[in-house]
Parts: sequence; structure tokens; C-alpha cells
Amino acid sequence: MKLSLRQQTLWSVALGTALVLGMGSAATAQDRSGRTNDSDEQDDAKAERRQRNEARQAERQQQQQQQQQQRRDDGQRQQQIEARQDAMRQQQEHRGDQQRQQAEARQNAMRQQQEHRDDQQRQQAEVRQNAMRQQQDRRDDQQRRQRELIQQREQGQREQAARQQQIERRQSDRRNEDQQQAFRQQAEARQAAQRERDQRGRRNDDDSRQRIARDDAMRQQRERQAQSQPPRVMGGNQPGRRDERRNDEPRNEDRRDNDRRNDQQRLSRELQERRIREERQRAERFQYQERQRYSNRNDWEQRYTRQLRDQRRNSQYRYQQQYYDRLRQQQLRFSSRNYNYYNDPYYYTPASYRYSYGGRYYETNRYGRDLMAQAVNYGYREGLRAGRADRQDNWRNDYRNSYAYEDANYGYNGYYLQQDQYNYYFRQGFRRGYEDGYRDDYRYGRRGSDGDYAITAAILAVILGLQLLH
Repeated sequence: MKLSLRQQTLWSVALGTALVLGMGSAATAQDRSGRTNDSDEQDDAKAERRQRNEARQAERQQQQQQQQQQRRDDGQRQQQIEARQDAMRQQQEHRGDQQRQQAEARQNAMRQQQEHRDDQQRQQAEVRQNAMRQQQDRRDDQQRRQRELIQQREQGQREQAARQQQIERRQSDRRNEDQQQAFRQQAEARQAAQRERDQRGRRNDDDSRQRIARDDAMRQQRERQAQSQPPRVMGGNQPGRRDERRNDEPRNEDRRDNDRRNDQQRLSRELQERRIREERQRAERFQYQERQRYSNRNDWEQRYTRQLRDQRRNSQYRYQQQYYDRLRQQQLRFSSRNYNYYNDPYYYTPASYRYSYGGRYYETNRYGRDLMAQAVNYGYREGLRAGRADRQDNWRNDYRNSYAYEDANYGYNGYYLQQDQYNYYFRQGFRRGYEDGYRDDYRYGRRGSDGDYAITAAILAVILGLQLLH
């Protein structure tokens, strides 16, 4: 164990004291050499005990001093440890204060940035709202001027119609007068002609009686001649009738061949009944769901209407109202329709096309194909109207945020196709129609001769993906 300088000093003093005491004891023993051996032994024993006691005392004192020194050293080390802990605590508190200050500074900077962004967004929103309000005011002014022009035009038309009615009334009066005069003249002419006919009739009565007598005589003569001739044979194989039957036979054979081909193309009665049963169940299920949805449709309409009004999308609001009206009219038509499955050729016509949907292949005939094409075209027209409305409202390109795209049931009555398939083809057409209406470039569709827009045949073929089975 390493001793400090003070401990080493104490040890040196103790050893010196012991040596001095030992040397003193030796000198005392020499001076008392004349004593007896017992006294010497006792003295020696006492001296040894004294030395041992002194040594023990010195050792005890040294241990006490060492313990005191150890306690002082421990106290110093504890003080040093506490001092270091205090320093570390102060440093930690200082770092914590710095971190809090930095965090507060960052939060303040982020808060200021967020407030700045909010102010910018608020200003931009106000600018947009002002621009939209100005556009709406301009549109209102244009509509007001148009209404005034229409009213003026209608007023002019009414005045012109009134003038025209007056002219027509005067002309009608003149025509009535002319007709009455003509009627009077005709009546007078008829009366004169009647008088002449009466006169001629009286003159011709004698001639008529004479002519009747001659006719009776001639008829009696012909009857006598007919009775004197043999009777004529009726019926038999007449040439005209034989030729007519010969000409009808090829037509009958063609008709029977067509009937046989139609019978071969028709589905069997069992398959027809099965298809009707499945279609009826699907149609009834769809109409039941539509009635349930129709009862809750007011909530959807109010939600979309409130959203569009809050966004000031007036054109889109008008389009949504028109779509709701079309859905209601469709619901009324389908609910009042008494469907006759046996008169519908879809249910006895076999499948002639194959198409893929949802990772599976399905088959349908030309009536199902027509309904698929109708779904695409109906969706295209609705998307065209929705895209135009968003373009007029200066709204972003977002075809999914339309109620018609979400509904996708316009034109569907539960027959020929499953509802999810009809919805899929309707939405395919809606998306392309929306793009054409929003960009006003008509890449996917064209306007037909009937005035309605329809998707092009090439795009329709890609969407449907129909394959001929035969």
C-alpha cells in the first residue's frame, strides 16, 4: 500500500521512539547489572511488557492516524466526486437550456414559416375567390344582358306576332267575305243548275222509262239463252293454278330452311329457362338495391350539392342536377315496366362473343354486346358534360370527384350484364369523355349525324376487347 508523506513521517517517529526506548532499556540493564537475577528478570519482563505496550500503543496510534488519514482522503475524494457531478450537472443543465432554446427557436421559425404560408395561401385563396367572384359577376352580367336581349327579342317577336295576327285577321276577314260571296254565288248557281236539272229530269223521265223497258227485254233474252246452253264445269286442274303452286314450292322450301336454321341457332328451352331465371333474379336484386339506394339518394345529393356550392362550382352543380333528373326518370321508367322475357331475343340467342373482365372470360351475344357499347357511350357523354362543367368552373382535372362516375348506373336496368361489369364499362367511357370535355380537343369521341357524341369505334373495340366465337 502506498503511504502519503504524513503517514511516512508518523511511521519514522514511531520507529525512532521504539529504538530510543530500546536503547534506554539496554542502558538501564547495564547500570543495574549488580542486582540479582530475579530482579533483572522481572525488570526485563516489565521492560519487555512496557515495550510491547508501547509498541502496541504506537501501532494503535499509527492505525488511528491511518484511519483518520483514510477518512480525510475519502472525504476529499467524495468532495471531488461531488464537485465533478455538480460540474457535469451544470454542464447538462446548460446543454438542456441550449437545446430548449434551440428547439424554441426552431419552433418559432417553423411557426413563423407556417403563418407565412397560411398568409400566402389565404391571400391566394382570396385572390382566387375574387377572380371567381369577378368571373361570376361577368357571367351574371352576360346572362343578364342575354336575358334582356332575349326579352327584347321576345317582345319584338310578340309585337311582330301581334301585327302578323292583325294582318292575318284582316286577311281572314277578307277571305271570309270573299268566301261568303263565293258561297252566295255558288248557292245561286246551284239553284239555277237545280232548276235546269229539274227541267231536264222531267224531259228525261220518258227517255228513262223507255230505256228501262229495253234493258228488261234484253236481260230476259240473255237468261233464256243461258238456260238453253249446257252447264260449265267448275274446278279441276287449271293451268294457272298449277303454275302458281309450282312457283310457291321454292318459296316454301326456303322458308322451311330458314325456320330450321333459326331452330338450330336458338337455345334449347331448358337453357332459355335457366337464363331467364338467372336474369330475373339479378334484375329483381338490382331493382331492390336501387329502391334502397333511391331512398337514401337524397342524402348523397345534399352532400354533393353542399360540397359544390361551397366550392362555387356552379356549372358542375347544374350538371349534377341534370344527372339526378335523368336517374329519376330512368327509375320511373324501369319501375313501371312490365318486362316480358320470352319476347326478348337475348334469352334464346346463343353466345357469339367472348370478352375478359376481372381475370376471367365471359360470353355474350350481340344484345349483350350492344349493352356494353351503350355503357361506354353513356359514360362518355356524361364524362363529356362533367369535364366541360369543371373547365367552365376553372376547377382542377379530377374525374373521380364526380357523382356520375361514382354512381355509374345510368342506362342499366339489371339485364344482360352484371352490375359491376356495366359500371366498369361506364367508367371507362366516362374517363375518356371527361378528358375530351376538360381539354376541349375530342381525342376519344366524335359527334354523330344524330347530334349525340359517341366514342370512336377503334377506342370502343379496345375497351370491349370482344372476340368472335365462330
